[in-house]
Amino acid sequence: MYFKVRKKVRGDMDLNSFAKLISEKRKALGLSMTDVSEKTGINIEALKKYEKGIQKPTASDIKSLGKILDIPPVILMHGHGIMHSSGFDENGHRTSKWTEF
Repeated sequence: MYFKVRKKVRGDMDLNSFAKLISEKRKALGLSMTDVSEKTGINIEALKKYEKGIQKPTASDIKSLGKILDIPPVILMHGHGIMHSSGFDENGHRTSKWTEF
């Protein structure tokens, strides 16, 4: 089975949404910026800029933040949307499914 991510509206990363999402999730998990920095290897100054929405994160940092905050990188990059998955079931029949995330 393979997955394609399709959103209703495409565009550049919304830094304000990204900032709000990582800040709220970090706080909900009871993590300090220092905790996140130590666990991800991301410089604390970069984390501050990410949480203020003034710097676009690197792909590597998105992956690291997604792992520590338990948020799929696609959501960090694009926000919530719709994912299309298609493939074949155990009987060889083609499958297709749209899922909100």
